[in-house]
Amino acid sequence: MFQGFNADLLSFCADIRFNNNKAFMDAHRQEYYQKMRDPYYEFIRELAPAMLKIDGDMEVRPHKCLSRINRDTRYSKDKSPYRDHHWVAFRRAAAPKDGMPFFWFEIRLEEISWGLGVWGENRNLFDALRRRMEADPKEMQRIMQMVSDSGFAADGHRWKKMKPPAGLPVSLAPIYNVKTLFFEKQNIDPKWIFEPSIVQRVAKDFEALTPVWKLLRGLSDLGEEINV
Repeated sequence: MFQGFNADLLSFCADIRFNNNKAFMDAHRQEYYQKMRDPYYEFIRELAPAMLKIDGDMEVRPHKCLSRINRDTRYSKDKSPYRDHHWVAFRRAAAPKDGMPFFWFEIRLEEISWGLGVWGENRNLFDALRRRMEADPKEMQRIMQMVSDSGFAADGHRWKKMKPPAGLPVSLAPIYNVKTLFFEKQNIDPKWIFEPSIVQRVAKDFEALTPVWKLLRGLSDLGEEINV
């Protein structure tokens, strides 16, 4: 049973940051499994029932949900071969990684975060979201209020020249022109990750975001139909 993350995880993340080379990883591969990968696997297994309750199509296999430790350096100036952190992503099974909604949980040396978002452009999805906002602004206002009441803040990248239509509620204007969108938990106490209850805490927050998931998933499915 998952007992919380511990300081060994952060210590090994720091070790990778300052020894980011193949020789180090080859010599400490088993330590990586024990201190970094396996605790995440346990966390994912504990959280899986809650994620399947949100959506029965959710991918919950640990090796599919956990980020790879190896970096893709082909198009990056930074040629460091390994990441110094992991993140967990719960998305619909077989869904693309970019442009589709997913829940995330991430521990970095600098910060801890979790929430729900869409990274990577998906113009069909966000155009559908804009039409939905215009047709029923009160629905989106209720969702945004629920998100705020649950301790999440909305943000994202935006189209600079896209203006909200006249008459759209002011509260919706900040998300009308988004090309990526995420809802991130605010006021996280770093000590929470060392407690077994972090699973229940994250599960409760993800459950609170279920209306947002259903909306974004429905719009992304509609976008796929448009593409076909």
